Amino acid sequence: MVTEKAQEERLKKYDINIKTKYKVNDNVLERNTDNSKNDNIINGIRLEKAYYCHGQLLKKENIFDSRILYTYESTNDEFICKNCGNKGTLEEFDAGCPYCHSNYNIDFVNKELGNKHYYDLIMSDKSYLKKTFIITLIFSFIITIFYVLPNSRTFYFFDILKILGGTVVISLILFLIFYYLDAVILLPSIKNKKEIQNNKQKEFWNQMENEGIEKNKFYNNFNYNLRKYYYSSKNPNIIDYDIIDYNDFKSSYENNNLYVTVNVDVRIVRFDNNKIISKIENKSYYLKKNDITKELKGEINYIKCPSCGASVDATKTKCSYCGTEYNYLQEWYLEREI
Repeated sequence: MVTEKAQEERLKKYDINIKTKYKVNDNVLERNTDNSKNDNIINGIRLEKAYYCHGQLLKKENIFDSRILYTYESTNDEFICKNCGNKGTLEEFDAGCPYCHSNYNIDFVNKELGNKHYYDLIMSDKSYLKKTFIITLIFSFIITIFYVLPNSRTFYFFDILKILGGTVVISLILFLIFYYLDAVILLPSIKNKKEIQNNKQKEFWNQMENEGIEKNKFYNNFNYNLRKYYYSSKNPNIIDYDIIDYNDFKSSYENNNLYVTVNVDVRIVRFDNNKIISKIENKSYYLKKNDITKELKGEINYIKCPSCGASVDATKTKCSYCGTEYNYLQEWYLEREI
């Protein structure tokens, strides 16, 4: 598929297969990057990703935003080459017509690469739990030391065990107290901040839709751009990414061109020294709205170069025959990472 081609090439290089599970209604469906299983997903929630290298499981991820839905829908219809009339399946046309070698750009009939549908109060930042636990451990250790030492005539192994045991017991009690206080004092302010953030995003999309901007098309274009960027030669070790949350959208105009800045929390997965390493990072991206020369419609598309008429690959930026640059697929292009 056009939207998956860049990542597939990167994964083949390292012999990596990603098995992703989705929840669709009450069913659990699966899509694998090695095409061993490709269920149609319609408005699915990601549940789990399992990363295999040379057939061996190296890592699993199961933290995903349930407000972000995914759709990957294709058909198994027979295709007919518009150039020579050859008939075949989608897989047979993946690298072009096997007879006349015309380029075909195959994509999903229906797709959502990461559209955020809901604005409930999910908070992805759980760092306050770790901080609270560390503080309670330190505080409990100090309390236990000041209690045990003055009341011990000697300081042997048994006294050390008393300090460690006392630290654990007191820290658990304090953790429950501090956690409750966090819930009472801190969480309402965090929820209020999240509610303000959600309202800003709703206002942004109401404004964009009033200007004729399609929300799903923007999300698809944004994710397609991220795929091209992350799986390019600039990022040789990146094998996967997931948007954990969309934090902010800002629009601006420059020389009558519309620009949108998107701030996201994104989990970036890298393959380094035969290990799979993931890290959640906060990133901002600057996108420009462009006029579309031609969109991909349906599942299989035969696109001609506007200059020489040769069939072209929509994932490229210029014709391989005459060198003419063209703009297909997207009305939003990634200008830069901020």
